[in-house]
Amino acid sequence: MDIIPVTADDLDLSLHSDLLETQNLTLVASDPLLAHVNARFGFPAGLFDELVFLQCSHKIIRAASRPLQLPLAPQIDRTGIDFLRIDMANPRMTTSAMMTWGRHATSNAVDTNQEQCLDYLRRLPIDLTPDQLRRCTGRGFVIVRHLGYPLGVGFLESTRHSDQNCGHLRSMYPSAFAADLEQTTPFGNPS
Repeated sequence: MDIIPVTADDLDLSLHSDLLETQNLTLVASDPLLAHVNARFGFPAGLFDELVFLQCSHKIIRAASRPLQLPLAPQIDRTGIDFLRIDMANPRMTTSAMMTWGRHATSNAVDTNQEQCLDYLRRLPIDLTPDQLRRCTGRGFVIVRHLGYPLGVGFLESTRHSDQNCGHLRSMYPSAFAADLEQTTPFGNPS
């Protein structure tokens, strides 16, 4: 996936380029980024049309709403939501991006039952059913949902039935987000 820097003029944004430089941000073209995430997750056309993409480090691309308005002062802490991790062999959407837009995915999204949801939140591996695998295109990152609500990212080991790891999902729910679910569950009943 190519990261292509663009100017504010290229995107019809009325921004002073010095504002981007002082915030250590680079505007990037949306086409390669969206081609990558749309190919993997089947997001509907136009879902990201009102966003601007900014590279803030060698690891992260952020998404911000149009019109992008950066304040002159004081220096801002952050612009936009972390959208894509680009420092990997296969760039992946961040957990916060998955939680924001994951409900719209039509491929590589897994809807969990209550027990699987709890295992995901507890960062335990999950075995998926063939029905849950039918929209998955193969090994890689998937969106994990419960009742249509996106929970975050998981890593699907395989979808090949001949593989012993077929349907095995590794929870990538952030440990910082993980609640202590030993005594209770998010469903309000004792575990």
